[in-house]
Amino acid sequence: MTAEIVPGLRSIGMNEYEANVYSTLVGLQKATARDIHEVSGVPRGRIYEILNDLARRGFIAVEEGSPTSYHVLDIDVVFDRLKEDYVRTLDETREVLKSLSVKPHISPDSFFILRSDWAIENHISSLFRRVKKSMVILCYDPEFLRKHYAAIKPLERKIDLYVVVRERDGYTDIKLPIYEARGTVLELLESSPMNEAAIGLRKDECAILVDGRDFFVIATAGSRRHAVIGSDMPIIGYMQKTIVERISCS
Repeated sequence: MTAEIVPGLRSIGMNEYEANVYSTLVGLQKATARDIHEVSGVPRGRIYEILNDLARRGFIAVEEGSPTSYHVLDIDVVFDRLKEDYVRTLDETREVLKSLSVKPHISPDSFFILRSDWAIENHISSLFRRVKKSMVILCYDPEFLRKHYAAIKPLERKIDLYVVVRERDGYTDIKLPIYEARGTVLELLESSPMNEAAIGLRKDECAILVDGRDFFVIATAGSRRHAVIGSDMPIIGYMQKTIVERISCS
């Protein structure tokens, strides 16, 4: 049984000996160093060192006597404290990293590609959080809107939001400001916003223009999603303004 829990304990910073000693003591509840050595198989010469270290880190308590015995502290309390410490460390590390970061200047013909679903979804959430004034979503697949509806819907009260689609028919159940493309905007939707020859992407999911300065395009190549990001590019502001003007007049 202890062997099954060792990988989990190692993931929170214990080495193999520490994980074996701690899981053994959890099973015994209270024991001497000798008992723990015999059950866990950890070398006797390491037992006291490991027990004292686990006590220092708040996993177990020491009961002085002859012989000295050890017992586990409340597991819920111990692991709740570990969770709080871990989250606090993550938050502190994030803030330090943010203070160190310097936003690079992206030249007008530059872009970045994201190749994992986690990175794509993280960037989508970031766009929804930081949009200030306006957002245009050129939507090729209604499932994108359904998936992110809970995050998109509140934006309708805060910014100028435009969701542009080829035909409304597939979007009748989605309660967002949806505009059916006409003229040059329809031509834009019917042509890929990506350079397929250069990037190898085939099926588009959506293209998002934010505050006239950021664009984000999601597409798939086979079964894999990719996304292209661009920022501070003059053409983005022009495209967003033009799309809004055209759909507002239609």
